[in-house]
Amino acid sequence: MQKYKNLFIDLDDTVYDFSAASREAFKETYDQLGYSRYFESFEQYMSIYEPYNLELWRIYGEGKITKAELNSRRYSHPLEVVGVNDPELAAQFCTRALGRIPTKNKLIDGAKELLEYLRPKYKMYILSNGFKELQSHKMRSAGIDSYFDALILSEDIGVNKPHRKLYEHAMQTTSSRLEESIMIGDMFDTDIAGAAGVGMDQIYFNPKGKKGHPFEPTFEVAHLLQIKEIL
Repeated sequence: MQKYKNLFIDLDDTVYDFSAASREAFKETYDQLGYSRYFESFEQYMSIYEPYNLELWRIYGEGKITKAELNSRRYSHPLEVVGVNDPELAAQFCTRALGRIPTKNKLIDGAKELLEYLRPKYKMYILSNGFKELQSHKMRSAGIDSYFDALILSEDIGVNKPHRKLYEHAMQTTSSRLEESIMIGDMFDTDIAGAAGVGMDQIYFNPKGKKGHPFEPTFEVAHLLQIKEIL
């Protein structure tokens, strides 16, 4: 008898190739706004933006800054590092880049085939920390919105993965039981640790073979199609 009935799946860099989509959108925006006036290269810009962005997302997840502060600070920071204080330009970059990202038809290798395989067998839900105005647009652009029964977002209740309240909210709103559910995601500290924290099984999608995690996930795969051997 099938153990799992409900799949809770992270969107960005698990199904939707957010890294590729955002990089492409950022390069287009960088060129359009003439950022080469300030940076030696696009690579220099990204080397400044990316680590600071990750840190801001961490503190945003802890509720220490707002969504508006996150967006303001992450786009202003690279300019400030090279001595440019121009909040209006940073705001333009934010608006244009975030507008472009969800138009990109980018999927992780094997995602469509896996969703085709899973859809007849399970209830499937996206469980994401991403912003509401972006996530549904990404799914439509990539042609995967019809595979999912619901989109459950951290913005719905004001807490991010790995907070247990978001997982409890997901269980409640979908009438799911933990013992019949499993989380699939690429971020150990949020997707996997959060699910484990409420007693939900997990599939850790780890294409880069990251090591040194504090516990063993229920399952681990390097390619999405390996999930067909589990589910």
